Amino acid sequence: MADSNLAFIGAILSVSLGFFALHLVRKNENLKWNEAIAGHLISLIFICKGLQYAASGYFEEALNSGMEGDKIWQFWAQFLTIMDYAFGSGIIMIALLYPIPFLRSKKQLKIAVSIIATLFIFIPLILDVTGNPWTVLHLNGLLYVIAGFAWGSIYIYFKLINEKERNNSTKNISMVCGLFLTLQMGHIWMMWPGMFLQADYFYFIDLGSTGVGTVDITSTMFDYFWLVGYTFCIAVGLTMLAVEIYQAINGNSSVLLYILSFYFIIGAIGYAVLSSTGGSAFWNIGEDSDIKEMWKTFTSQMHFTVLRSLIALYILLKYSFFDINEKTKPIAKLMAIILIVVATSAVLELVQSIIPLNQMLTAALLGIIIAFGIGWEEKSFDRLVANPANINDSIDKKWFPSIKLPEGVLKKLDIACWIFIIIAALFSLIVWKTDGILNVVLERGGVS
Repeated sequence: MADSNLAFIGAILSVSLGFFALHLVRKNENLKWNEAIAGHLISLIFICKGLQYAASGYFEEALNSGMEGDKIWQFWAQFLTIMDYAFGSGIIMIALLYPIPFLRSKKQLKIAVSIIATLFIFIPLILDVTGNPWTVLHLNGLLYVIAGFAWGSIYIYFKLINEKERNNSTKNISMVCGLFLTLQMGHIWMMWPGMFLQADYFYFIDLGSTGVGTVDITSTMFDYFWLVGYTFCIAVGLTMLAVEIYQAINGNSSVLLYILSFYFIIGAIGYAVLSSTGGSAFWNIGEDSDIKEMWKTFTSQMHFTVLRSLIALYILLKYSFFDINEKTKPIAKLMAIILIVVATSAVLELVQSIIPLNQMLTAALLGIIIAFGIGWEEKSFDRLVANPANINDSIDKKWFPSIKLPEGVLKKLDIACWIFIIIAALFSLIVWKTDGILNVVLERGGVS
């Protein structure tokens, strides 16, 4: 049940981050047009991602309790899928707008929104509700390629820019691109040895599986294109690591080197765990599946559900998406404290679920960790907001086109997100009541 517990933790963190961030972004009138859109999108996609995590937790619990009765697991499976459409579409749009906008006019902005909404939301929704989920037309994995090219190209350009043109802004631009790529791809980077060494845990995954039996409900092409996206992510990560090492050798190291090294070292250790069997030289454990599940919980799943929110929080605070003043500072600090406390207590609870600790000892440890965390947060928060990372000082203004957004467009964006969530719930209800997913599983599994 660790996966479902972690999903609920991720739901709390993501939804809390989304709502707090949306309130603070709305209060900031100093944001440029692309920063304002990106700030709203970051907030909204984390609300959607939080709902996806919650649906994932309920889906896991429904499967564990048996599939008899009203088969509500289909509702949760469809709902979490649709929320993922929103997250993926939002990531692509943010990558095209921030930190350097690829979309440089209102016309380009409208065209991009129309294409992304059509290809990554409307067509997949129509396919799902008509009984055609998990098809090649869902363009699975493409979001990694688009966002990877956008953020990756900006990262490389400004990271390797001529020494005479290098300044704090160019460093901040490359850093924020690296952080966004880590947020999106970190859990995939941990699989890199499996890709090179042809491990089953990387290549043999039914990526569209609902967990219903052992039926492979996705086509070979569906899984292939998703794995192409995963492979591209690993290539992006290794390229970034090589660039960071090269820069460090030349005396220009950054904290991103340590972040990337952490993920790839964890991946190297993980290969010994995930590729092992009971008789492996690495682990002399009969029930090796337990250690594998525990490893995934504390590495890739931890990034997927917990670290993503913390990375997003850092980006929002460090890169001035919030206007921190006497009125907004208490709310921003409350947001940071809630995320840190929830994440800390959640990790400790997960440790307790694996290593049976005395409840009194756990409570004492939690109190100490939270007290330390809040004290650390006080100093870190003040230092963070006192030294924001500016990305457009001393940079040629050609990189930052000026667009005047229509009045009320950001409010309409927020309203559209709430409408989308309601529609997602209605579509999921239809799929549940018509046994949409179950019929596909039976049909593709050859069961009459």
